[in-house]
Amino acid sequence: ILLQFFLNVVAFGMTVQESTEAPNLNSDQLWLSLGGEDRKPKYGNILLHESTPFYVRKELQGMGYRLRFDDRTSGPINAIYFDWEHGSFWGGSSNHGEDYGIGW
Repeated sequence: ILLQFFLNVVAFGMTVQESTEAPNLNSDQLWLSLGGEDRKPKYGNILLHESTPFYVRKELQGMGYRLRFDDRTSGPINAIYFDWEHGSFWGGSSNHGEDYGIGW
């Protein structure tokens, strides 16, 4: 999720807040780090936000992915961006927790 957040800012030009709020994708490739009883990798499983458009769902299923949906696809994401060019900080927090990004 953090890589996705970073790429949203650096590669896609989102603000910190836009990136924390952007829908994300969770695969079960790193299943071992998730805990639980069944620790075998879940290749091809993807967790998506429940608002994922139908055309995206259909395309992913056509590629062979098994999809699951939830209203929370990650834990809280909090970040502060240092804008050295303008001498300011930009804070951002996702809506997956009661957290805040504060800079001064």
